[in-house]
Amino acid sequence: MLPVSLLKRLARSLLFHGFPDFYYAWRYQIPFLTSLGYRVLAPDMLSYADTDAPCDLSNYALKKMSADMVELIEKVVGKGERVVLGGHDWGAGLAYGFALHFPDSLKAFFTISVPYTVPWLGPSLEWVDLLDLVQNKTYPNFNYQIQWREPAIDRNFTSMEQTRLFLTAGFGGLTADGEPGLTAYDGLYYDRLSQLNPQSLISAEDFEIYVPKIHQNGFHSHFNWYRTRRMNWEDELPIAELGPWKFKTPHLFMPATADSFLPPALYIDMERYFDNVTIEAVEAGHWSMWEKPSDVNNILEKWIGGL
Repeated sequence: MLPVSLLKRLARSLLFHGFPDFYYAWRYQIPFLTSLGYRVLAPDMLSYADTDAPCDLSNYALKKMSADMVELIEKVVGKGERVVLGGHDWGAGLAYGFALHFPDSLKAFFTISVPYTVPWLGPSLEWVDLLDLVQNKTYPNFNYQIQWREPAIDRNFTSMEQTRLFLTAGFGGLTADGEPGLTAYDGLYYDRLSQLNPQSLISAEDFEIYVPKIHQNGFHSHFNWYRTRRMNWEDELPIAELGPWKFKTPHLFMPATADSFLPPALYIDMERYFDNVTIEAVEAGHWSMWEKPSDVNNILEKWIGGL
C-alpha cells in the first residue's frame, strides 16, 4: 500500500478503453487501482455498450470526445480537479488528445500499446491522407485502417454472428492451417472468418460477455473512430503551427513487445514529444492488460509511486 499522503494526492483515475471494447477492458486494473486507494472512473466510450452512437462523425473527433470527458470529470470528481488518466488502443489515442487539449485536467497519464504519433509529418504542415502514408511506407502497418474507414465495411458486420466472427479474428482466432483472420498489413480476410477456430485470448465466458456488448450499437459506429483523422489533424494544426512543442504532463507508455500492429519503429523516438516520459515494455500482445495483468499493474504501481 502506498503512503496515505500519496493516496490523497492521487485519489482519482479515469480509464479509456479502445476498439472493440467497453469498460470491462479494465477488469484487472480497476480492483488493483482501488486497492491502492484510487477512485476509478471507467466509462464505456462513445458508440460502445450503453453509450450513445451518433451518426455525425464530428462527435468522434478526439478533441470533442476529450471535452466530453472533461465535463464528466467536472460532474463526477469536481470542477478544477485533476485525474490520472489511462488509455488502451483508441483509448490511448484519446488520452493523447486529452493531454494535448486539456492538460489542466490531468495529474499524469499512461497509455498501453499505442504510441503517440503526430498527425502532421515532416517539415510541411499540409494534410497527408492515411492511404498515402501507407503506400509510401511511413505507416504500412496501418493498412487495415484503410479497410475499416470505408463505409462499405459497415454492411459486413450487422448481425450478432458477424460480430462474433470479427471478435474471433480480432482476438487472435486462427484457421485449422494456422492462418489469421486479421493482420495489420491486409486487414480482415473475409474468406477465412467462418473457418476460424475459437479464440483463446480470453475465456469462453468473457467472450460471451463481449459479443452482445460490442454488437449492441453496431460496428458501423465503432468504425467511426477510424474516420476522423482529418478532423483530428485540423484540431491539432494550430498547435503544430506554433513550432516545436512537448507534452508537459508526466506520462507512462507501456508498449507490447508482441503487438504486430504497432512495431517498435513507431515509438523509437517517442521521447522527443514529452518533457517527462517513462517507457516500460510488457512482453505480451496487443491486449497486454489481459495477457499480463500482473506485469502491467506492477509497472503502474512503480510509476505512480514515483510521481
